[in-house]
Amino acid sequence: MVEGHEVSQNLASIVILIIVLTGSSLFLLRSQPWYPLAERARPSRAVIIDEVAGTSPDPYFVGNVTTALARVGYAVDYYAPRDITIDLFKILPSKGYGVIILRDHSTALTGDVVALVTSEPFDAGKYVNEQMTGQVIHVSVAGADTGYFGITPTFVRESMQGTFPNTVLVVMGCAGLANSEMAQAFVARGIQVYISWNQIVLTNRSDGGAILLLQSMTTGHRVDEAVTWATENAPPSPYLSQLEYYPLNQGGLVLS
Repeated sequence: MVEGHEVSQNLASIVILIIVLTGSSLFLLRSQPWYPLAERARPSRAVIIDEVAGTSPDPYFVGNVTTALARVGYAVDYYAPRDITIDLFKILPSKGYGVIILRDHSTALTGDVVALVTSEPFDAGKYVNEQMTGQVIHVSVAGADTGYFGITPTFVRESMQGTFPNTVLVVMGCAGLANSEMAQAFVARGIQVYISWNQIVLTNRSDGGAILLLQSMTTGHRVDEAVTWATENAPPSPYLSQLEYYPLNQGGLVLS
């Protein structure tokens, strides 16, 4: 009888331990800054967010990218510079885009944070909390008479609302992958693969490279193949800018 009582006590202890461990695991899962999106399908909706059109409009680029995406069933929306505000970026995850093309300026000189430029003129009296916490910063654009708000990885992590549905994100601005901090923030929000340049890039190379990238991806090529093809065949530039992608385990992703 004593042995049976000890066995019962041991079984009870094991059950309690399992319950505690399970509860702890669930708590840790809920507290992690990532989102379980593997089962979410990528929607057949795409968007071109064209901040660069404020200084360098390119209907040829917009037409070619729209045609490539439409060929594989994507309905394509377009945001002109007047629409590209802090508030747009806040709600962007909730809009349900499967492909996002950011034709934007970005900043990431050596040691600097990667920041994506909006078309919203900088005002020290706006978004004060976001400025104090480093979510938005004052950025300058070559050829522009005024400064603009730019968003940082902290903004993506803390102020964006909702999650991206396994989205493919192409960031066309300079040095979007000079480091992986911005990419990591977007991936934590549900982006499946983040593609960008690793150095300064001129507009003609960025536009040409993005067209080739999307044309390759919409004709059945993997991300790694499309990135290599676009980098090697984009218009030449005095800067050694290369397209890269993050995370590296998404090189086999096929869009169409």
